[in-house]
Amino acid sequence: MAKAKTKQVFKQYSPNQNLLLPPNLEELIDSHHLVRVINGIVDSMDLTTILNSYMGGGTSAYHPRMMIKILLYAYAVKIYTGRRIAKALRQDITFMWLVAYNRPDFRTINNFRSGVLKTTIEELFKQMLDFLLTKEYIKFEHYFCDGSTFEADANRHKMVWNKNAKRYQAATEQKCRDLFKQIDQLNETEQSQYGNKDLEESGTDKQAVTKEQIAMQASKLDQVIETAASKRLKRKATTLKKKLSAHQDSIDKYERQQQISGSRSGYSATDEDATAMKMKNGEVLPGYNILIGSEDQFITGYSVHQKNNDGACFKDHVQQFKQHGGHEPTAIIADSIFGTQQNYEIMDDREIAAYVKFPLYHKERSHKYVENPFRKENFIYDAANDTYICPNNKALRFRYVKTDRNKNGYISFSRLYECESCQGCPFAKDCKGTSNSNRTIKVNQSPEHYKQQARDNLKSELGDELKRKRSIEVETCFGDIKKNQGFRRFHLRGKQKVKAEFGLIAIAHNLRKLHLKVFLSAA
Repeated sequence: MAKAKTKQVFKQYSPNQNLLLPPNLEELIDSHHLVRVINGIVDSMDLTTILNSYMGGGTSAYHPRMMIKILLYAYAVKIYTGRRIAKALRQDITFMWLVAYNRPDFRTINNFRSGVLKTTIEELFKQMLDFLLTKEYIKFEHYFCDGSTFEADANRHKMVWNKNAKRYQAATEQKCRDLFKQIDQLNETEQSQYGNKDLEESGTDKQAVTKEQIAMQASKLDQVIETAASKRLKRKATTLKKKLSAHQDSIDKYERQQQISGSRSGYSATDEDATAMKMKNGEVLPGYNILIGSEDQFITGYSVHQKNNDGACFKDHVQQFKQHGGHEPTAIIADSIFGTQQNYEIMDDREIAAYVKFPLYHKERSHKYVENPFRKENFIYDAANDTYICPNNKALRFRYVKTDRNKNGYISFSRLYECESCQGCPFAKDCKGTSNSNRTIKVNQSPEHYKQQARDNLKSELGDELKRKRSIEVETCFGDIKKNQGFRRFHLRGKQKVKAEFGLIAIAHNLRKLHLKVFLSAA
């Protein structure tokens, strides 16, 4: 006998049913939701600086407190573009609750982010740090520092290279010299100006072509055009003048490119502040180098740079301590790329303990390196005679003080010592390689003093603990931003706007971290 079919039962579904009372968004959002944390913290911030940046008058503007909440929450939930943020304001109940049903369009959002925040983001980050310090989430004792490259919002195929600009300018200047020769021939002035010399061996050699020279030659062509009886001469003079003008424009363009590049290798034509940098995947793309400091995986400092070398950016990075509230850490922990004499001096002047490796820190701990008798550190120093004694008992005597200047303009002084004679030395090949000159060594006591301080700090019990934490502190922050949040490329152009955008990223990261702590403590 067939079994009777059971009646199907469904929950009521009437999408067109009108509600007696409109839903209250407050009831739809969890009490520990991230949006509530962001809303509460921004409400507690003093926005006097931002409010004073508004001129007043005209039509009413959206309140900056609301705009800041929108951007911070959007960046915390991986929404980075103005149009997508505006879409979320229309569709997402958490955004609707946050802005009380206001709907600024994408232009308003972008203008606020690129305009108001460009000059006030430092104040917001400072207040974020003050909040974390007040609530004792951070103590600003140990500052773990590192850098990472981010791609710029720029066309990767439109790089302008400094060396190419120099090469093209030199080639264009040579074309100008050739034109000068033709112009002089046209004016039949070769003999009167140069005598029996070849044209390229006199005034128009490889010296830079100036605007005055081009203007003078153009004046000669104008004279020919006005006075020449032959139409052929006039046409030729007109053609030469057009070429001269085109070369002048090219030279101006290449000079401007070199001026924009400065000390950089090049820049992007679509974002002139972006520099060609090697990304983590090995590609060379226009980008920015971001240095951050962290404590307990909260970002406690950040800075934007146009140099790829983290150590070369450290001086500018520590300047942001003052901009971010003047909080100075008691110790800085960083990798060996930061271990330069200049950086050690900066930390020493600020009375900050340096738990920073130097380039040969790991290598010098190997037995092969330490026991090498030909290292200058193993030469015996005779203080009475100011000489060093090599393994062959030859004296290396002081010659002069050598001045070194690095790419950042930092000047250091070293004392140079030279062996009295390496001729016939059985250790010459091992000591100085294939060099035909006597063995020389450079001695700079300042970095040696700082290196010894770093060794003592890193070998201590605290130093050993901080070394292990460094790899999970800053790298965790960068990993969270790039992998979890998917932020690998900026959406704004220009260094100042990029700085504002990363400020949003840093604050949003701290808010997400804070939300996690609040949620765990509540649970």
